[in-house]
Amino acid sequence: MPMLAFAQLQIHTRKEKISDFPQKITYVVLTGNDSLDVPVREAVKNFWTISAYEICSQEEFESLRKDDKYYFLAVGPGAEGLRNWYLVKGGSYDKRKGLPSMLTVASVPICPADGLTGREDTLLPALLCNLQYAAGKAVRSNYTGIGGAESSLKAIKDLPIYLCEGELAPEIIGIASQESYIQKNIRVLLPEELDAAFYTGDQAIICFVVGPKNPVPGQSFYVYLVDASSYTLHYKKRHKVSSSSGMGLLKEDLNAFAKGR
Repeated sequence: MPMLAFAQLQIHTRKEKISDFPQKITYVVLTGNDSLDVPVREAVKNFWTISAYEICSQEEFESLRKDDKYYFLAVGPGAEGLRNWYLVKGGSYDKRKGLPSMLTVASVPICPADGLTGREDTLLPALLCNLQYAAGKAVRSNYTGIGGAESSLKAIKDLPIYLCEGELAPEIIGIASQESYIQKNIRVLLPEELDAAFYTGDQAIICFVVGPKNPVPGQSFYVYLVDASSYTLHYKKRHKVSSSSGMGLLKEDLNAFAKGR
């Protein structure tokens, strides 16, 4: 009983600490890499509505990060091989641990640690919308991920699911295009075709994978399913790179999609 009471106290304390988030300024911290900063700016400009925001540099972040009257949306190291978008509150900061040492409102893996996918223009708005959903939920509960934003796969059973040709794990190359999946309205498309579906807001569900640029066994990667017209998240799964299956959409993901049809 004392342990349970302590856990509840910790949750309550965290909620209190971030309860002011919607009323405070969120500083969007640029990385200094235009290939990432441009899509970050555009995503925030078009989709950030949950609080007032300003853009700042890494140097400005360093001078502001200890002030607990500010929040920061910044890119930092996530699971091994990945970078996350972190929404954190100013205050305590451990230089050795970086952003994860700060009080986290919400976070989401967005790109490789060792480069970019080249599709950040397409993916970041969808991930930001779900991060924003998670942030709103975090103010009301002990919550730091975007998994709770997921809607049922059954809700999209009548919509096509588009898989990216270049994001299939070696174990399902060839399998994903089999007639049994085509009959369930699951199709493999080229990256530019998936991006076009996002840009035009198609009534379709897009699968994409975020993982290391040069994966090695033991590193993490994520599989997402997102509605191209609303950015609603319908699936989020973390996997580990293995020597047998490699990295990319796995057979277990594919079967989960098919089962929901």
